[in-house]
Amino acid sequence: MTEWPRGLTEYVPSGPADATPSEDEDRLTNRLALAARLLGLLRSQGHPVDRELEQLRAAERARAAGRRAEAARAVDGVLEALESRPRAGPGRDDTH
Repeated sequence: MTEWPRGLTEYVPSGPADATPSEDEDRLTNRLALAARLLGLLRSQGHPVDRELEQLRAAERARAAGRRAEAARAVDGVLEALESRPRAGPGRDDTH
């Protein structure tokens, strides 16, 4: 889902929604938007996200400057950090 966040970031795919994404879809921008939404959700629930937000801002600056590979690495780091967080659920403590 984090590789091609179709339908989660308010963009219109260039082809059918259930088809394999085409190369002309801007995956990086959509991944940045997904990371921003996830961080916003965590922050609204009281979780600390300052480190990840700074990394996301760095990714956005790199993308704006045309350094797409650097931006991709930075957003990968944000999404990996989010993936490694403990998950809330039955019998789990979600107060970290």
